[in-house]
Amino acid sequence: MKRSLPANHDASGSAGPPVRPPSPRRRLAFRLLAAVAVPQLLLAAVEFLLRLAGVGHSAGFLIPHPATSSGVLVENQRFPWSFFPRTLARHPQPLVVKPAKPPGVCRLVILGESAAEGDPAPAFGFGRILQVLLEARHPGTRFEVVNTAFTAINSHAILPIARDCRQLDADFWLVYMGNNEVIGPFGAGTVFGQQAAPLPLVRAGLALKSTRLGQTFDGLRERLAPNPEARSGWGGMTMFQRQQVRHDDPRLPGLRANFGRNLADIVAAGRESGARVFVATVASRLRDWPPFASVHRPDLTREERAVWEGHYRDGKAAAANDPTGAIEAFARAAALDGDFAELHYHWGQCALALGQDDVAREHLVLARDLDALRFRTDTVLNEAIREWAAGQKDDAIRLVDAERAFAEASPHGLPGDEWFHEHVHFTFPGNYHLARLFAAELESRLPAFVAASDPGNPDWLTEAECAARLAYGEGQRFEILRLLEARFQEGIYRQQEGHAKRTAGLVAALLELRGQAKPAGRRQSLALCRQALERAPDDWVLHELCARVLGGLEAYPEAVLEWEEVRRRIPHAARPGTEMGRLLQLQGRTEEALASFNRALEVNPDFAEAWVGRGILEADQGRTEAAVRDLTKALRIDPTRTEAQRRLEELGFRRP
Repeated sequence: MKRSLPANHDASGSAGPPVRPPSPRRRLAFRLLAAVAVPQLLLAAVEFLLRLAGVGHSAGFLIPHPATSSGVLVENQRFPWSFFPRTLARHPQPLVVKPAKPPGVCRLVILGESAAEGDPAPAFGFGRILQVLLEARHPGTRFEVVNTAFTAINSHAILPIARDCRQLDADFWLVYMGNNEVIGPFGAGTVFGQQAAPLPLVRAGLALKSTRLGQTFDGLRERLAPNPEARSGWGGMTMFQRQQVRHDDPRLPGLRANFGRNLADIVAAGRESGARVFVATVASRLRDWPPFASVHRPDLTREERAVWEGHYRDGKAAAANDPTGAIEAFARAAALDGDFAELHYHWGQCALALGQDDVAREHLVLARDLDALRFRTDTVLNEAIREWAAGQKDDAIRLVDAERAFAEASPHGLPGDEWFHEHVHFTFPGNYHLARLFAAELESRLPAFVAASDPGNPDWLTEAECAARLAYGEGQRFEILRLLEARFQEGIYRQQEGHAKRTAGLVAALLELRGQAKPAGRRQSLALCRQALERAPDDWVLHELCARVLGGLEAYPEAVLEWEEVRRRIPHAARPGTEMGRLLQLQGRTEEALASFNRALEVNPDFAEAWVGRGILEADQGRTEAAVRDLTKALRIDPTRTEAQRRLEELGFRRP
């Protein structure tokens, strides 16, 4: 009978070492390892399956696109979804860039918000002017400006954009940011989600949203607990009217610390990529721009407020004819409550009338810094930028003190409407001035290959010469003023001090330019575009300007050809196909129009205007079911599309 071997014997029959059970410490280590590794493996498996199933989207800023050639990157139109509810998301301008910089090219990356983008007319932003200035100064060198800035973002969103831009091998990074720190994502006065979140929590949340699993949970959260602003869609600055933040709000120091950390990390990313980094302070309109919202000190009693209001009324009543008496009344009011921003605005205006520039500057800066709707970079944040830059030992990091430079170039040392359309967005002269500030800093630090191959012209282009090269003329100024006229009808502007006077001035300017809307004026604009295109035939922005002018002249076949040129240069963008579809429909070329809308939606299925255009075409063709589907889709993407809503109602349907 065969006997089994003892546990401590091997197969040859010799005795082996005794087998000891794992120690308690080792068993605990195994359990801890399993507790960590198994969930991670499960999460990784779920993430892999979600990606395989096509769930979610890339969270990067620069991504490849199937409509472009291999090795090319474009802006990710879904990048903002990590920071905004989808119906509130603003989007970057189209860009197409090869990560490997071609030989002999000097590349610049712009990082910032709407002012850096060039709002309300990005075609004439400071980045576009800067490129023209540098190319005219050094005609033997090609300068490439990659502008990543767009509306409503702040340093929390700019940091991941910067990290994505490390691959671009840029020579320079230009950072112009600060206006949206309070009202942008994670700010103390934001409407886009969590307010004043700690920086580690912000970054952890963004890391989670970069995964498909995180995006799935985020989408579920939006459906179960939707953002109250999201249903109505983008409402401009008026959305923030109830988000007032006092100058002494306890959340502001933490917010500014977050800004400083983000700024340092943005610059570090630029230096890691090998770029020189220029960081700017931020200019704003002071001389003639009242605060958006004023608040009293919280402990002001009812009796004190009644006395305060009496002094304030007296000051405003005396301001026009007796500025000295008005200042005395304002001083009595300020002794009771000096927190009210509008008080300092009127005090500053009276000081200007008396020629007291230093006093005026003190109070108009206070009016900005005390403004409870914090859409302008305040003194504390600009000083923080200066102090941070002064502490850098790296000569490749430079400060461009735009706030100080604009003050020095302004009447009374106070920037006004000569530079700004409203509170922070530049006029063409303002954009030119900012471009010149950056150009002066860049000039002495250009790469060696620029100086070696191109001695350069001695003079910079004038503002008028830059305008000609960018096709900016009276016709474009007229279109910008029309945009501003609509913008100034928002509630936040209507309740602002002096709204009626500003609106009257805008209407008067539009009346002076009304001839630009007539055929003769449009033909002048077209001639400017044609001349500019002779110098820069590959500039898609100039082709778009040309297409829009031709559309205004009802030269639809020629406009379609120009839009086709735009689409050739930015094939991933949906706007060219959408505009072509509308123009083709106006010509009765419905099948071609439908094909153009389809191509637009193929490259970007999130483009609401293309859904509206196709829905209207289908409605006009009697395809009611398809029209309702497309118009409903448009409103789900962008609830502000009133044309889609009107057409749905005509078809007997209500908005979703």
